[in-house]
Amino acid sequence: MARREPKRVKQASLRRAISAAYYALFHLLGFEASRLFVKDDRLLNRISRVYGHSEMNDVSKSFAKGEWPKAFDPVKGVFSIPQELKDVAQAFVDLQEARHNADYDLAAHFTRGDTLVLVGRAAQAFRDWETIREDDLARFYLGCFLLWKQWDRTR
Repeated sequence: MARREPKRVKQASLRRAISAAYYALFHLLGFEASRLFVKDDRLLNRISRVYGHSEMNDVSKSFAKGEWPKAFDPVKGVFSIPQELKDVAQAFVDLQEARHNADYDLAAHFTRGDTLVLVGRAAQAFRDWETIREDDLARFYLGCFLLWKQWDRTR
C-alpha cells in the first residue's frame, strides 16, 4: 500500500499501510496467545477475540523494558527476557502508537519512507517472533495478555 502510487503517494495509502502493519502484528500475537489454550480453529477464532489492544500494549511496554509483573518478583532475576522478545514488544508499542496517529490524527503527515520503516518494523517483529515463539518467556508474554492485571497488582 505504501508503494501503491509510484509518484505522488496518497496519505490514505500510507495511513492504511501503517494500520495494516499494526494489525498484522496484533493478530499474529493474538493467534499465538490463543494457541496456548486450544488447537481447534473453531475454538481458536472465538478465543482470539478476547485480547484487548490496551492490555497488550501494557504488557508490551513492560516487556520491552525488561520488566515483569509484580507477582513474579521472586523469579525475575533467574530469567532474562530475550532481546528478540523485547524487540517484538517494542515494535507492538510503536506500531500501535503509529496506527493511532494514522487512523485518528488527520493533521498528521506521513512520508513514504517513514511508512516503509514502520512496515519493516512489523516484518522484523514477525521474523523475531519466529525465532523465539517456542521460548518459555515468549509464551509467558502471551499469557500476560489475559492475566496481567491479576499478576501485576500490588500485593
